[in-house]
Amino acid sequence: MLNFDIFKQKSPKQRFLLILGLIMFVFYVVLGLAFVFYEPIALRLSTIPEWGRIAIGIFLIIYAFVRLLSLGRRD
Repeated sequence: MLNFDIFKQKSPKQRFLLILGLIMFVFYVVLGLAFVFYEPIALRLSTIPEWGRIAIGIFLIIYAFVRLLSLGRRD
């Protein structure tokens, strides 16, 4: 179930950390998708095999969602 208490009035510090957490979530998802789908990264990282590049991308996406879940559980 979604916790909508996250949108209640917060102190400026808590609001800043919430916004920073959401920005970092988006950053990790975009970076993970870039590793998986963006071909020029494959050329620059030629020492990493394709399966390794895809594994890094998937790990980054999973890590982004773990961070988002932990962000929602904080008080």
